Amino acid sequence: MTDNIRIPDQPDRPSEYWAALERTSPIVQVAEGVPTTTSMRIANGTHVQHKNVLEMVRNNIADFEEFGGVAFETQPFDTAGGVQSQIVAILNEEHATLLLTYMRNNDVVKDFKKRLVREFSALRRAAGSINGADITRMELIEIARNAELERLALEAENRELAPKAEAFDTFLDATGKYSVGAVAKMLGKSQNWLFRELRNRGVFIGKGSMRNTPYQQYMHHFEVKAHEFERSNGEIGCSYTTYVQPSGIDFIRRKVGLPTIDPLPVAVEVVQ
Repeated sequence: MTDNIRIPDQPDRPSEYWAALERTSPIVQVAEGVPTTTSMRIANGTHVQHKNVLEMVRNNIADFEEFGGVAFETQPFDTAGGVQSQIVAILNEEHATLLLTYMRNNDVVKDFKKRLVREFSALRRAAGSINGADITRMELIEIARNAELERLALEAENRELAPKAEAFDTFLDATGKYSVGAVAKMLGKSQNWLFRELRNRGVFIGKGSMRNTPYQQYMHHFEVKAHEFERSNGEIGCSYTTYVQPSGIDFIRRKVGLPTIDPLPVAVEVVQ
């Protein structure tokens, strides 16, 4: 077991690159069937000098050994002057959790704690669902690593989509519907263009008092509201305003042959 991963010197890489690389490297490894991490891995993940992390372990060794013996190993590491060696502590899940309680609970440490818990949990789940005789140490590591990478990818996707979803929400009226003009903006078109296309494609009625309202077979994608008004001669007239249900956005997009809107508003139902 070793933490000695040689990365070629790339001075042009920004610090964000190395931070991202650290976040996607496995924290937990498996030694003789037992998931463990090391004092060096915790030092890297919490941005604490390794000598200080190792000192925490040694100063509190009696507490750590209540959860099993702590092994110390000499491991090689690369420096500008060549390969040197250092002592690292091999820590099981309880050791690692206890060690983190001795650290200042800043954002970096809190984020690392969550990653550590997820990786140990992923290995426990994997061990419970897979025959240990049929899986190798490296496969277990890969399972934990993949689980963490999937979580990071999902978080990144959610961060990317959230502003777009909020933008769609700004088009909603108080009843949760969209005006035809708002849908036209989503599609990058004018309201008049969209009304014309929907009439030409047989979705909206083209003439009469019900002009620009949907035909009955498409009504489930829309809502039509009637409004009374007084004509100049004193008679009461009625006009109609068409609103689009969330399911109607993708229906309209497909009807007029435009590219997919990304993302679709929540609760959109794609109807064939």
